[in-house]
Amino acid sequence: MTIEPPPDDRIPELYADGVFDIGFGNGMVRIDLFSLSALRKDGNGQPLPAIRQRVVMSLPGFLASLSALEGMRQRLEAAGVLPPNSGAVPVSAPSHGSPASPPFQGNVQAPVQAAVQPASPAPAASATPPTRPRSPNFG
Repeated sequence: MTIEPPPDDRIPELYADGVFDIGFGNGMVRIDLFSLSALRKDGNGQPLPAIRQRVVMSLPGFLASLSALEGMRQRLEAAGVLPPNSGAVPVSAPSHGSPASPPFQGNVQAPVQAAVQPASPAPAASATPPTRPRSPNFG
């Protein structure tokens, strides 16, 4: 089954500076996206992060998204946009209670971390792996 996207002028867009927090509860993955506030500043005058949108996905949808994001990272490396091995996880990788990625390289307060709830029993894996979603923006 193929889903044809609407013309580009009808697809809503959302800008985010990064991922503020990722949590899992009630069988759903919740990803909080942030952008830097134009109004709220820290003591040094640096903009503070403000959560702008939350993406809620099923666990299979989240896993398919990880695959799509990894594919994009590999294509950006192959095109020379990113340095080789830019997706390698450092040995001192943050634990599951830390943000997925550092939100901003400036002087920003650390995000508040919610406790991860235990997962409900996972459904049996399907025989076919999830397919990569197609985006009109990235082919």
